[in-house]
Amino acid sequence: MKVLTNLLKATFFFIGSFIMAQDTTEQRTVLFNTIDADGNEVITNREMRTFYRGKLNTFGEPIDAKRLFYAFDANRNSIITLNEYVKGPDFKLATEYRERWQYPERYQEVVSIEENLSKSEKAIAKFTRIDTDKDGKITLDEMVDFNEGKIDNITGELINGKLIFYALDANEDDEISMEEIMSKPDMKLGYEKLKSNRSEVGGADPVAEPTTSDEDYVNQRISLFFELDLDKNYKISLEELQTYYEGKKDKLGKPINAKLRFYGLDTNEDGAIELEEFTKKIDFVYATFRLKEVEKQ
Repeated sequence: MKVLTNLLKATFFFIGSFIMAQDTTEQRTVLFNTIDADGNEVITNREMRTFYRGKLNTFGEPIDAKRLFYAFDANRNSIITLNEYVKGPDFKLATEYRERWQYPERYQEVVSIEENLSKSEKAIAKFTRIDTDKDGKITLDEMVDFNEGKIDNITGELINGKLIFYALDANEDDEISMEEIMSKPDMKLGYEKLKSNRSEVGGADPVAEPTTSDEDYVNQRISLFFELDLDKNYKISLEELQTYYEGKKDKLGKPINAKLRFYGLDTNEDGAIELEEFTKKIDFVYATFRLKEVEKQ
């Protein structure tokens, strides 16, 4: 029965991951059209700066629009196409072109003022911006609205407002106080709460019998596992996964993010993917959280 349950879960998670990828592409397409103010199907540096002017990231800091622009401009021709935007930002590329996206002196003065604020002052400023109805507390809807369309500077993925909300809601009373927003987000708590809420809404029946397609999926994953395991140590490393996915695209035509998949599959966080882990679904929320934590180190 345990094997049958795992088969069912694997198929459910696989379908879920595809839907999440599709949602991300659709969200980025909508955001692209919003930033493209003149509707000429490309985003210019000016349009990027105009759109993000005054907006803050999850840490309450001004979004670096120029850096973000060059992270998306993969072919370095000073415009961003929809295809480039959907693929996501490459912050390493942006860093290499640092001299091209440095802010003018006037803007640097504004940034300097923000940098001079204490941690508590930044938190208060952020709280005020999120608390749109000014009732002294932040609701889930306010947090989601505040983060809508914003991109995480570390992972390059769209920020999950729900995850941030649950990570800050330490006492789990479904609202964030000023004291809570001054604290460091507990991303593990946020992930577990988000995962729990999803299961309450609906999910796979843990005792349902699997279908033939479930068995086929797991068998395919097993075969792929041994194909990827180049050194035959019965584990898949990040390098092996990156080698396999290099140049490959998903069903939506988006380049596959090998790092995101690796951290989403390495559920025991031991730096390698074992066969049992490989046959399970990639939890992209958890994967994003893990990738962000690793990139910070």
